[in-house]
Amino acid sequence: MYFVYKKYGEIVEITQIEKEITRKVRVYFKRRRNNIYPSRRPDNIRRTRQICVRRVLSALEEYGCPLLVTLTFAGDASDASYANDSLRAFQVRLRTQYSSAQSIFIPELSPRGRIHFHGLLFNVPMSLGDTRKGKRTFSYGDERKTRILAKLWGEGYVDATATNGSGRLAYYISKYITKGAGEILFNAMRMLRISHGFPKEEVVRGKMAEKLAKSYDKKKPIREWSKPNIFLGKITKKTYLLK
Repeated sequence: MYFVYKKYGEIVEITQIEKEITRKVRVYFKRRRNNIYPSRRPDNIRRTRQICVRRVLSALEEYGCPLLVTLTFAGDASDASYANDSLRAFQVRLRTQYSSAQSIFIPELSPRGRIHFHGLLFNVPMSLGDTRKGKRTFSYGDERKTRILAKLWGEGYVDATATNGSGRLAYYISKYITKGAGEILFNAMRMLRISHGFPKEEVVRGKMAEKLAKSYDKKKPIREWSKPNIFLGKITKKTYLLK
């Protein structure tokens, strides 16, 4: 029996595999460069969204409340390569301004065919963002006066909103992956742009994971499923909520 323990934010996943996983053998071969990018497979889209949720939940636990921001272009915003480079430059300038800043962004295409980015900024002053409840704005943040983030962006307008650090942010931001993954314009772009050093989920395997799994035996999981696998036998996954 083989165990895998994963923790991200307040969620713990324990996977129990009937047959122990043997060491994988990877065969490397030189691939020819293909300038035509195919559409994304549904399993890749699902996996990317899963990575987004887990990493944002981990960041919320480690850093606390982020700013919810939208980066828009003032000029032409239909060049995916230019948009990609502009976002990378913004993340570098952001880290220069705030040394401990972390960010995660996802592109979206407007009905007019204009690219813009939705993202979360951690370890930046929360005073920059507006305070909102639904569509109503209670107070305006310093970004409207100082335009600090807009100057760092340098391509147009930045909308910034203060958040309460709710776990719903992870699922809210990840929906743009599913929404934009079908756009042909994004086939050559990464759907998830994460800054260096962004928190990851905690993963433990083997004997230590088995010991951690036993501590959850008396707890009731919020989700549980099992299915057979022709190579690994029966696989059972249980999900627990710590709070």
